[in-house]
Amino acid sequence: MSSQNRTNSLKFPNKFYWGTATAAFQIEGHPEEALGKLSDWSEWIGRKDKVQKPTNDGRAVNHYEQMMEDVDLIRGMNNNAYRFSFNWARLHRGPGEFDENAAKFYDTLLDQLLQDKAGLAHKARIEPFATIVHFTIPTWLAKEGGWENSNTANEFQKFTEFLVKRYGDRIKKWVTHNEPNIFLGFGYESGIWPPGHSNDWNRYFQAYQGLLLGHQLAYKTIKEHNPDAQVGLAQNLYSYESKDEGLHEKKWQSANAMPNAVRKQLHNYAFIESCIEMDTLDFLGVNYYTRFSYKLNPKAKDNADPNVDSSFWGELDPHPDSETNSLGWEIYPEGLYKVLTDKKLTTMLEGRPIYITENGYSKVEENELDIEDGYRIKFIRDHLIAVHRAINEGANVRGYFHWSLLDNFEWALGMKPRFGLVHVDHTSFVRTKKKSYDYYSGVAKNNGIVLCSPVAATPA
Repeated sequence: MSSQNRTNSLKFPNKFYWGTATAAFQIEGHPEEALGKLSDWSEWIGRKDKVQKPTNDGRAVNHYEQMMEDVDLIRGMNNNAYRFSFNWARLHRGPGEFDENAAKFYDTLLDQLLQDKAGLAHKARIEPFATIVHFTIPTWLAKEGGWENSNTANEFQKFTEFLVKRYGDRIKKWVTHNEPNIFLGFGYESGIWPPGHSNDWNRYFQAYQGLLLGHQLAYKTIKEHNPDAQVGLAQNLYSYESKDEGLHEKKWQSANAMPNAVRKQLHNYAFIESCIEMDTLDFLGVNYYTRFSYKLNPKAKDNADPNVDSSFWGELDPHPDSETNSLGWEIYPEGLYKVLTDKKLTTMLEGRPIYITENGYSKVEENELDIEDGYRIKFIRDHLIAVHRAINEGANVRGYFHWSLLDNFEWALGMKPRFGLVHVDHTSFVRTKKKSYDYYSGVAKNNGIVLCSPVAATPA
């Protein structure tokens, strides 16, 4: 059990994982993928008005060339874990066709993470948490219908088999999908991500079933190779709260509770419940950023695209005067505590471990060097206080992965949002540590946070 000691600090459980999270397409920038349009997202970037400028034309932040430097940054932060994703499109070129040169990149990455660096201050091994697919899929599968086509799940199983045979001796923690709910919402509800369908619920649920089948097959494949491996998924969980709940009416009497309840079930819980029903979930990765509040309005428009009708009958109803990041997301650490201690979630999980697989702060800026990011330090501290509180109340949280290590490509938002603990010049790719990097390094080293540390407020 974690505790607060006499030095006014919060200590986390022993063997707690401290890390950062990244995704292949967001950082690698492999030249062949961009030029050859190997993935649905490398093709999507080239479409008019689909991704905000600049896009870096698929180059991301050049992690493919600077991987060794980035591993040194991870190690220098006293991290004992790192969450990354495989680039499915680069590795899997067609049915039964896997790229040996692409595979060697991940051999090197894993060997560097697991290598004890004798004589160095930060020499401990770094536990890899491997995400099999982080949104992007090979173009050859996207052209056949993507996750709407059950064959994609079958090819995903074959891809997983390739990965586990090659890397299974070095990877013990596997994440099958990253945020299937976000992919479905942006791909089939608002349509701002590939495959770009708006309110197409037939396709939505076909893809839902494809993702679920893919998870099931991948889980079975990994377990057959190594029964001791741990397999889960990373799900984006919002704190959904109607503003009028508890003020004048009970929750079930509040009309505005309905759109929040519908979204909470479909977005937060449905996929997790399905995985548990199939007995294919060893742990849950929780990605948390913000809360949303909706009010009843059958004529509401989609929050991500105001030209699209909202089929959940809800209109976004933000809390007035709330603190937000540069993307307009409310900074609400209490929501992370609420998500982790939610009775429905804890009942479903039945004690399964939870890892915070993403949590981070965005600031939109041009390419100026901003390393005095006290607002990000405050964000980290306040959310870790919420995690610590949840642990003390019984939440089985065993790790925290900050999003992200580097300023990277942020999907439809392009290169401007900056989530990194390390600033990246998007032209020269020079890395510069931010103040938050040093702060998080201290958190990981001490396995806890000092409550009396002064931090700056969020910038206007």
